[in-house]
Amino acid sequence: MGNREKLFLLVYTFFNAIANQFIKLYADETYYWVWSQKLSLSYFDHPPMVAYMIKMTTLFSDEPFFVRLPAVLLVSATAYILYRLARKMFDERTAIYTFYIFLSSVFVLVASTVIAPDIPLMFFWALTLYSGYMYVEEDNKKYAFLTGLSAGAMLLSKYTGVLPLFTLVVFVLIYRRDLLKDIYFYLALLIATLVFVPVLYWNYQHDFISFAFQFSHGISEEKVFQGKYFYGFIGSQFALFHPLYLLPLFYFIIRDKERFERKKVYLLLPFLFVVGFFTYNSVYTEANPQWAAGAYLSATVLLGYYFAQYNMRKLMASALTISLVVLVALKTPLSDYVPPLKRFHDKLGVVDNFDAEIKDLQLDIASYDYLLIDNYHGSDVAYYLRSSDNLLLLSSARFSQYNIWRHDELGITLDTKITTIPKLGKVLYISKNPGYVADIRKLFVTYKELGHYKKKVGRKEYEYIVAELEN
Repeated sequence: MGNREKLFLLVYTFFNAIANQFIKLYADETYYWVWSQKLSLSYFDHPPMVAYMIKMTTLFSDEPFFVRLPAVLLVSATAYILYRLARKMFDERTAIYTFYIFLSSVFVLVASTVIAPDIPLMFFWALTLYSGYMYVEEDNKKYAFLTGLSAGAMLLSKYTGVLPLFTLVVFVLIYRRDLLKDIYFYLALLIATLVFVPVLYWNYQHDFISFAFQFSHGISEEKVFQGKYFYGFIGSQFALFHPLYLLPLFYFIIRDKERFERKKVYLLLPFLFVVGFFTYNSVYTEANPQWAAGAYLSATVLLGYYFAQYNMRKLMASALTISLVVLVALKTPLSDYVPPLKRFHDKLGVVDNFDAEIKDLQLDIASYDYLLIDNYHGSDVAYYLRSSDNLLLLSSARFSQYNIWRHDELGITLDTKITTIPKLGKVLYISKNPGYVADIRKLFVTYKELGHYKKKVGRKEYEYIVAELEN
């Protein structure tokens, strides 16, 4: 990697890390932060890697800088891995284009800002692409072990990690069936399985509840065409990669008479299969745009190759400029002057907008036996108060890890509807959904409202209720 790219990556990493400190955490991020405070072999919503990553970087501080630090470091490391892969598969010029395409992709701008299971998935996906290529195509046996480890870590990050692993096996079956006689191939599969065993064991302990949820969450049983989901997913993919990248990529693939060249197939398989998989599911049910983000890792290398072949410097410069402008606008006070970005920031750390009101209550958090929240997005309250040990969720919100914690720790039913609870002592309840309050009050003998606040943040009015409960 040249000095220019090293300097760019250093500045990019440093800027993201510092800027993230001044962007409030999103509710999903605080949910994963709570996971990191209550480490487990796995969780209801996802495997545990995101929790482990957050735990490692928040050993000494829980500030946003440290909560999001894994996202920043993993994005930069992924850029380097893809650069190495592109140089190994093609040449230095392709590697440089790949480097800048990746860092200017829209999904990467988000990935460097928000910590989520998709971020470690992306890193280990890229590492599996690289190590898999080194083993399968370069016959470097030691990379079989790295492939097994990275593939296992990919599965520990998010269940969709099985998709690129499947395409790698398909590639072997098409081009390297001789590896089926290689002991290292089976060692790689064994290592990947062993790394994933903790998640399998956790699911076994919990009646495979996480697998069942993910299957029903992403795949519809009723095969009825849902146009709004399908067209929405297709449209979002052009923005997810980059408005200037996806159409040229398909154009070059169609035009390329050697598109089925072996090393291009290595990149095409995970790209087309993963995008195709989620596109098919979007026909019948809602598919979040970011679910397909990993597909653009191999697509980035392929597009880098085409950009290098056709000398697309002007298009590359235009795309990079757009992305840098968006990055600066997103992560500096300039976002206040860009309505879509301001709306994005308004949705983050909503509870912080009630900081003065909550401080006026002079709450002694240590005096309460439990902190009660409405739903898993109420984790932002737990983060705001830095209270995660005795968190409870008793409302009829959607099933989450909180249901499992309360069942394992207190024997409270897993069902979202609760009729009885054990003696909990003195409970602090902070609700941002008044619709849950009536149900919660039925579970407690005393209810004392400490504060009821309403405030408009951006275009939306938010409401918080603070109360003491006892049963």
